[in-house]
Amino acid sequence: MTGKEAFLSRLRMGGSDGTPVFLRELTLAMDVRGVPTPDVYGPPYNAKLSAACALEFHRMMGHDALTGNMHSYSLHAFGGITKYPEKGTPYLSSPPFADPSLMDGRDPSEIVDQTLEGMSESSGIVAGKLPGVAMVMNVGGPVNTAGNLRGVEAFLMDTMSEPGIARDMVRFGTDVMKEIVSFMGNDVYDTVFLAAASDNPDMLGPEGFLEYSIQSVKEITAFCKDMGLPVVFHPHGNFSADERVPLLYESVSTGIAGFQFGEGNDPATINAELSGKCSVMGGVDSFTTLLLGPDERIRRDVWKFLDVLEGDGHVATCSCSLNRGLPLGNVKAMVDAVRAWGGGE
Repeated sequence: MTGKEAFLSRLRMGGSDGTPVFLRELTLAMDVRGVPTPDVYGPPYNAKLSAACALEFHRMMGHDALTGNMHSYSLHAFGGITKYPEKGTPYLSSPPFADPSLMDGRDPSEIVDQTLEGMSESSGIVAGKLPGVAMVMNVGGPVNTAGNLRGVEAFLMDTMSEPGIARDMVRFGTDVMKEIVSFMGNDVYDTVFLAAASDNPDMLGPEGFLEYSIQSVKEITAFCKDMGLPVVFHPHGNFSADERVPLLYESVSTGIAGFQFGEGNDPATINAELSGKCSVMGGVDSFTTLLLGPDERIRRDVWKFLDVLEGDGHVATCSCSLNRGLPLGNVKAMVDAVRAWGGGE
């Protein structure tokens, strides 16, 4: 069974030989080659260099599912400004719709620009070199996208004082998500990953999470299913407290194939509540265990998660994405610990 087959089997809550590993290497792979961030992102976006970074990272880690490109949530297509630090992670310094009136007359299809084209080309190169590895399309979640368009703080204020603007941003953002999925397509990709750190009930409150996130997730999941692409949803926030468990059920009701929980959750509760309902993804905390190490702690924490989560629907990963500056040796220690758990090689 290839890594791709194992990953997709787990998304269907089936078995596999060993636990598949998914590393969402949004920018960390650039550290393997030591390339300056602007060398990849340009402009223009350097698809061949992006792919070379992803391939070298895979040679080092040997994971079963990857994104295949150096990712950017760049929204300069709508007038936003993205900064590319020499050895850092791209960040949006000026959201395009800080003035919501600037959204008037803009079309979500404008997101298909040279950066998105380059990311798609990079993933195509990687997929051609690694046919036995699953390709995962990383797309911002509903509130993530709306927050990038408007500015996260402004969007959160809108939900309280100008809910009409907040709904308009989510509507526009959902259409942007569809444009990305439609353009990137299903020829290269095997699944869609909704990266949704801001789709967070701790920030939005349970009611806001249901209104601004869940309804959009349901829509985008149906859209992806029509393309033959299962969806994994990765919100942040506490979902394992007793009063938050209903939000887990609401998340699964959208039709997602997988739920990846973030840091601060009890894996046993998440696993018990979602068992048989969808694939469960999760693992060590990216910002403590994985960042700080050492190897012994990483191995211990990985095995604790596997002891709780391992089953037909589990995919091993860490709590969030992997970006520049995270020690590569620590990530390799995590992958090695998954392979070694239970007597594996």
